[in-house]
Amino acid sequence: MLVSEQTQKQIESVLERIALAYGAKDIESLMAVVDPDFRGYGTGPDEVFIGKDEYRRQVERDLAQASEIEIGYSDLMISAEGTIAWVMAELLVNAAVNGRRTRLIGRFTAVFRGTGHAWLLAQSHLSLPAAGQEPGQSFPEE
Repeated sequence: MLVSEQTQKQIESVLERIALAYGAKDIESLMAVVDPDFRGYGTGPDEVFIGKDEYRRQVERDLAQASEIEIGYSDLMISAEGTIAWVMAELLVNAAVNGRRTRLIGRFTAVFRGTGHAWLLAQSHLSLPAAGQEPGQSFPEE
């Protein structure tokens, strides 16, 4: 679905707000754009979130484990219909964890719900490409 320029800018603004909140370790600003019925997956086996409170605990854990964190997006694609928008992007994470710099390049999808006044993050999924799976192969080789 094609998305209007207004919706495109609004969703980009929410994504930027999320990135800035992570970088500033500002949990309240981040939670302000999260839907109460949020659902999501992170990259860890225990990272399954049902509800805003579970997602908050994950964000708190992320921010406690990283002395610095910066996120950004590339190859951003946004589509929408009515009060639902969906996003696909490459998510770039630069963090300092236990005194070491780490860089993750993940795959990010999200669903946003429009309230009439704001767009809220309703669902997200972050994954990392499978280690050992070469381009052109459908399955990782062990």
